Amino acid sequence: MSSPPDFDIEKKATHSGEVATEDVVPSHSEDAGHMHRTLKGRQVSMIAIAGTIGTGLFLVSGKSLANGGPVGALLGYLLVGGIVGLMMYSLGEMMVYDPSAGGFIEFSSRYVDPALGFAMGWQFWFQTVITAPVEIVAGAIVVGFWDANEKHRAIFITVMTIGVILVNLAGVKYFGEFEFVFAFIKIMTIIGLLIVCLVVDLGGAPDHDRRGFRYWREEPFNATFFDVKPASKARFLGFWSVLTGAAFSLGGMEGLAMICLEASNPRVTMRTAVRAIFYRITLLYVFSVLLIGMCLQRSNPHLLQANAEDSGDASESPFVIIIQTAGIKVLAHIINAVVLTSAFSSANEFLYSTSRSLFMLAQQGQAPRIFAKVNKTGVPIYSLALCSCFACLAYLACGSSGANDAFNWLANITTLGSLITWAGIALAHIRWYRAFKVQGVSRDVLPFKSFTQPWGAWVVLISCSIIIFFNGYTAFMTKPFDYQSFIVAYINIPFVVILYFGYKFAKKTKLVPLAEMDCTTHYVENSVVYSRY
Repeated sequence: MSSPPDFDIEKKATHSGEVATEDVVPSHSEDAGHMHRTLKGRQVSMIAIAGTIGTGLFLVSGKSLANGGPVGALLGYLLVGGIVGLMMYSLGEMMVYDPSAGGFIEFSSRYVDPALGFAMGWQFWFQTVITAPVEIVAGAIVVGFWDANEKHRAIFITVMTIGVILVNLAGVKYFGEFEFVFAFIKIMTIIGLLIVCLVVDLGGAPDHDRRGFRYWREEPFNATFFDVKPASKARFLGFWSVLTGAAFSLGGMEGLAMICLEASNPRVTMRTAVRAIFYRITLLYVFSVLLIGMCLQRSNPHLLQANAEDSGDASESPFVIIIQTAGIKVLAHIINAVVLTSAFSSANEFLYSTSRSLFMLAQQGQAPRIFAKVNKTGVPIYSLALCSCFACLAYLACGSSGANDAFNWLANITTLGSLITWAGIALAHIRWYRAFKVQGVSRDVLPFKSFTQPWGAWVVLISCSIIIFFNGYTAFMTKPFDYQSFIVAYINIPFVVILYFGYKFAKKTKLVPLAEMDCTTHYVENSVVYSRY
């Protein structure tokens, strides 16, 4: 059995590009700039919450209710919430142990195969760089709730795009405060909506209709999903359709890894964030889906009509339908305003995540080195510039219907990207865990140790693989065969496979042997991360 790894500071600084503040900084690092560790614990937690609470909860939850029924929707969100929680604990162990690393991009390279790190990094970059303009379009459509003139949509997109870019240019300190405020608004709104739903359910609304668990008894699952026979099969397929919607809603938690390089006192900050974020978000989502299912019938004509129209604004939200059905006025405008701030906040964070992921790829030598350059405020300026150009994809929503269809494809791809990323994180943790055993390193050295391991990572890997495999099953249920839905459901898979094997053959990489794996931590206390170029 080999001895524990040597935690040598010189080795750590050389590997990660992280240099203690009191150390002498190499001349090339002075030119390239460094990241600023100015994000506080409260900001880190709120940033993660702001990125996950958005249109998924306010809008997609209604589709989940219609497809799966109140019980099916709740079970779907509980299942995916559990998977995401286990994934976050796996990521949290690695991230808190080594907050100087390039998140799961570097973990995949060090613990599995450099080719996997390359594929994971570029897949995540593609996922987030596409999601940013999707959120911008969502915000522009939400404004249409008050201004129905579609010719004005380009103006709203331009204003939102410029705003998101300016916030990211201001530096991580101001970015953190901005996200903290918007996340606080969203959380307070959701808590208020949950109270309203509870009052409606208990008969305290103007209609005085005490609903209780009426809809759970009448129609717990969707027995008519796609007109499938027998009803038991329809109920299961309806429940299964909820999983992808829940994955879309909860997608973005893994973006917490992008914050490691800019969090102050990262071991304490990230440990607290991992523990708190999962419970806060999961409880908010689970209670929201629970109360929505108690207050709104799955086959409610207003809900079905809203989902069919796919308006993208508050009129599609199950909260608004509940409020209107109960005879409560005005709140629809308030909810729409919160959905607008949610879209803007999410676009802001996804632009942050995609620019940092490109920076990390450049740090690893897997992207042009210019993208590792950092300005005086700690912003990877060239990475941000390139990623901001992709925000122009939002203007596709102003074009012909064909352009809109193409844009919707890109929006749907992000869900599958999240599932692939979660599976990759679990695989990296499984290999890292096994290497600890092979090298005789005790898990007691970990600053954050989860009771869910090692089985937790295996659950994530297997569950995400199954959901990915059956993600496009509805394409086979339509006549004729819906090839467009099939492509959208699986296009990420060949993309990742090509990236992995292309890099593997080009660079002749090999699976990292467990006995030779670098299981040391490269974090230096009171340090910042300098660009390597």
